[in-house]
Amino acid sequence: MRPGHSDYARATLALFCLGIAAFAQLYTVQPLLVPIGEEFGVGAANTSWLMSAATAGIALAVLPIGHYSGRWGRRRTMLIGLALATLAGLGLVLSQNFPLLTAIRALQGAALSTVLVSAMAWVIASAHPFAVTRLGGLYIAGTTVGGMTGRLVAGYVAELGTWRTGVIAATIVAAAAGGAAHLLLPGGEVYEDTGAVADQPDPYRRARFAMYAIGGLGMATFVGIFNVMGYRLAGPPFFVGTAVTSTLFLTYLAGTATSAVAGRVAGRIGLKPAVLVGLAVAAGGVALTLVDSIVVMFAGMLVLCAGFFLAHALASSNAARYSLRPAAASSRYSLSYYAGSSIGGVLLGYAWEGGGWVGTVAGAAALLALAALIVVATPRAEPSSDRAAS
Repeated sequence: MRPGHSDYARATLALFCLGIAAFAQLYTVQPLLVPIGEEFGVGAANTSWLMSAATAGIALAVLPIGHYSGRWGRRRTMLIGLALATLAGLGLVLSQNFPLLTAIRALQGAALSTVLVSAMAWVIASAHPFAVTRLGGLYIAGTTVGGMTGRLVAGYVAELGTWRTGVIAATIVAAAAGGAAHLLLPGGEVYEDTGAVADQPDPYRRARFAMYAIGGLGMATFVGIFNVMGYRLAGPPFFVGTAVTSTLFLTYLAGTATSAVAGRVAGRIGLKPAVLVGLAVAAGGVALTLVDSIVVMFAGMLVLCAGFFLAHALASSNAARYSLRPAAASSRYSLSYYAGSSIGGVLLGYAWEGGGWVGTVAGAAALLALAALIVVATPRAEPSSDRAAS
C-alpha cells in the first residue's frame, strides 16, 4: 500500500481507529479514580493502582506476545486482543470489590498490548516502504485521540451518573472504533517467520536501541509533567480546581496533528533532524510552563504535546522499521515506553517535592537532553531498500 493505492485510505482509517480503540480503554479509569475510591473505601495511593495495573499488564505481556504474534497472525492478534479488552471493560462495571477491579485492569492491559505490539508490525508487512512512517504516524495520532476521548467520555458521563456508567460509555466508544477497524483493515492475514531471521546479522541494533531510548525518555518527561501539573495549578498563584486542570488533556490534539504529519516531516528533513526537532519543541514547551500564567502554561502544554508526539511517532515506526522482526521490536519499544511512563512519574514527582516547579522543569529538560544526545551519538543507518521509508 502507498498513497493512491485502493486500500491506502482504508488502512489509514483502520489504523486511526485501532489507536482510538486501544487507548480509550487504557485511560478510561484515570478521571474516575476519586469516585471509585469512595465506593470501595480506598485512598489515592491504592486507587492509582488501577492505572499502574494496566501498564504493568502491558509490560508483562508485550515480550511474549511480540514473540508469538507473528505466528498467530498480526491482524488476528490485534482484533482478538481488542475484543478481550472490551470484555474486560464490561467486567470492570460488574466488579464488586477493589482487588478484582485491579486484577481485571491488569488483564485489560495485557489484552491491549496486542495492538501495541502488532500495529506497526502489520504496517511494515503490508505497506510500501515509502508509506511506513506515514501510516505509523496516523496510528499514533489515533492513540492520542483515543487517550483523550477515553478520559473525556468517561469523566463527563460519570458526572451525570456513576463511574460505572462512565466506564460503559467509554467502552462502547472503544468497541465501536474496534469494530470499524475490523471492517476497514485491508488485506489478508500476515505471518512472521521468526526462524528465517534468527541467524541473520543485525546491522541496525544501535539505531533501534536509540528509538527505544527516545520512547522511554520522552514518555518519562511527558507523563511526569502531566502528573505534577495538577499540583502546580492547585497551588499559588493559580488555585484552580480539577475542572480547569482536566482541560489540559485537550492539548493532546496538538500531538494528534504532529503524529499525522511525522512521516512527511522526516521525508523532508531526514529522520534524525526530525526527531531532534520534536525533542527541541517538547523542551520549549516545558520551558514555557515556567511562566505564571494559565494561558501561557496551556500553550506550553500544547507545544510539549506537539513535540513529544512528533518524536514518539517517528521512534515507534522506525523501531519496527530497523528490525528484522518488527513485532518483537514493537514489543520492546512498548516495554521501554511504559517503563519510562512509570519511572518518569516517580522521578519528576521527587523533583517537584525537592525543587518545586523549577526542579520539575529542570528534571524534564535533563531527560529530553539525554534523549537528544543519544540521537546525535547514534550513527546514521538506513535499512535495506525493502525497508527504507520516508
